[in-house]
Amino acid sequence: MTVKSMLASLFQLGLSQAEIAEICDSTQPTISRAANGAMVRYELGKAIEEIYLKETKAREAKQG
Repeated sequence: MTVKSMLASLFQLGLSQAEIAEICDSTQPTISRAANGAMVRYELGKAIEEIYLKETKAREAKQG
C-alpha cells in the first residue's frame, strides 16, 4: 500500500492533514504533498503507516 492510499483512507476515517502532521511530527503542507503522491522521507512514511494500522484496527474493533 502506498503512502498516498494510506492517507486517503485516513482522511475517509475523519483525520485531517493537520492532525496527521501533528502525530507524525511533520507539517500540514508536507502531508498535503504526500497525499498528492509526492515522495516522503522513510521515517514519515513509516509514521503514516503506523497511524494507518492503528486507526484501521480500531475501526475493525468497533465494527465487531
